[in-house]
Amino acid sequence: MKYGIDYRFLPKGAERPVDNTTMTRPVDVEVDETQFTLVPNVGDYVDFPGEADIRHVPILGRVKSRCFRYVLGYCYVTIVVEETDVDWAQVRP
Repeated sequence: MKYGIDYRFLPKGAERPVDNTTMTRPVDVEVDETQFTLVPNVGDYVDFPGEADIRHVPILGRVKSRCFRYVLGYCYVTIVVEETDVDWAQVRP
């Protein structure tokens, strides 16, 4: 099975997350059963910088939700990361 992992950023006060996908890159990470990747859990902190060729929106915050959608041997994983007031000096090593 292949997995496509898409991160979306939820700014503070917003009702819907920002969709940062592009036509050439519909997911941020794609792996299959021969590969390994870490998928952050709800409550984990994520720091994923914006990049012109991958995503236009930097993602920095706490994982609010994860959705796994299975379609014909492919699993779409959507991870919503919400903006927080956390002091990142306390989170980063």
